[in-house]
Amino acid sequence: MSRTRSGDLVRVFAAWDESEFLAARLALEAHDIPFKVEGEFAPVSWGPTAAAKILRVPANRHDEAKQALRDALRE
Repeated sequence: MSRTRSGDLVRVFAAWDESEFLAARLALEAHDIPFKVEGEFAPVSWGPTAAAKILRVPANRHDEAKQALRDALRE
């Protein structure tokens, strides 16, 4: 298992759907959790690539972010 420093950003969510991404982003903003958005490409059966939006948060806020996302996306 790799160790992370508290300032490191870790992946917390991947959204392929724009509405799901928006809900996740709003949940993090509502909890004042800083985040970074990155793109990730993957091959798909219907074309060469598809892009997901990856949300990364500071490692020391990962658990809090996961809970905020679970609560927001469950509704």
